[in-house]
Amino acid sequence: MNATTTLSYSYLIIGAGRVARHLAHYFQLLNLNFTTWDRNQSDSDFQSKAATATHILVAISDSALETFYSEYLKNFDDKVLVHFSGALYFKGMIAAHPLMTFGTDLYDLKSYQQIHFALTGCDELNEALPGLPNPFSAVFAFEKARYHALCVLGGNFTTLLIAKMLEGFAEMKIPMSAAKPYIEKVIENTLANPDEAFTGPLARKDVVTVEKNLQALNNDPYQAIYKAFLETLWPEYPRK
Repeated sequence: MNATTTLSYSYLIIGAGRVARHLAHYFQLLNLNFTTWDRNQSDSDFQSKAATATHILVAISDSALETFYSEYLKNFDDKVLVHFSGALYFKGMIAAHPLMTFGTDLYDLKSYQQIHFALTGCDELNEALPGLPNPFSAVFAFEKARYHALCVLGGNFTTLLIAKMLEGFAEMKIPMSAAKPYIEKVIENTLANPDEAFTGPLARKDVVTVEKNLQALNNDPYQAIYKAFLETLWPEYPRK
């Protein structure tokens, strides 16, 4: 696998999911040269598009990556091969994980340019994704599983907890506009001072309030999540 040494490069983006769609839109905004391919197109289309690309970007599920590499890519020694998995790394492909959540709506150029890439298998973003002005960091292969677990804890699980809060508020006829400044300030305070941002009954060791919270969550599967935080953050909690 050799990085392109000239300024002439072109991309083939493989996939039809959110990451592939957002990448293609970002590349359009940057006026980069690219084509796309997914399983709805023929193998001959893949071969012709791959032949003209210097960089092949594989934006598919983690579970399909190594099989796809073995079936389609392992003989492309003259191409730079890149995937976007946060957890997976194997020889033959660069891992360039975008530290971002990708929704159904496409973003503006500034939002894309702020995405930080975690690189494994190369030292510079210009090797994996030339033409992108984004910040990046190197993540060793042995660190990737923990790195991605932290992404899930801070991102995916946070989304579920906020969605649970909004669902409960909606049942009480409390509008989303009421929760929005609270959630935004929680995130702002956490980013500004993560060691001091944690508040609430667990932070102040308020047994009475914690018990009321747990009782209110009886028959709710999220009670187990509350208890998991309780056991982790307050192991000496005086359980009844």
